[in-house]
Amino acid sequence: MYRTRNATDAEIPLMADHWYRMACEMCEIDDMPKPDIRRIEEVKSLFIKESEAGQLMFRVALDESDQIAACAGGLLRTEYPYPLAKEQSLFGWVISVYTLENHRHNGLASTLTDEVCVWLKQNGAKRARLWSSSTGRSVYEKNGFKPMMDMTKPLL
Repeated sequence: MYRTRNATDAEIPLMADHWYRMACEMCEIDDMPKPDIRRIEEVKSLFIKESEAGQLMFRVALDESDQIAACAGGLLRTEYPYPLAKEQSLFGWVISVYTLENHRHNGLASTLTDEVCVWLKQNGAKRARLWSSSTGRSVYEKNGFKPMMDMTKPLL
């Protein structure tokens, strides 16, 4: 029914559009300010730059008519694994996981996340991180992700 593949260079700007939609939904679910639509061009430029540098890769799921139904990205970053760590290490970020509404509950987010994690590992990352909405956590926990240091509390 669905097949997956790497996104093409021409599809990278579409991944930024999906990122924006995903960010809007996350903010609505968890009652946070929506992202600024005016920054979408910055995100597109950043995605293209990181992709050209080999630091970013997207996987997409295609439906029966070869239309993109879902996406997930993998971003390589060297950073400190925790505050006051002695040295930086290579991390993989799973980003922009988004499934169009009429294709949800088919396991696409899980499949694409797994495929992105394979790419991250093949490129030297020892750990994958992601930000999730509160409702998405169960999907990622089933894929082996565990909560870390980041917690939030609304200050009303």
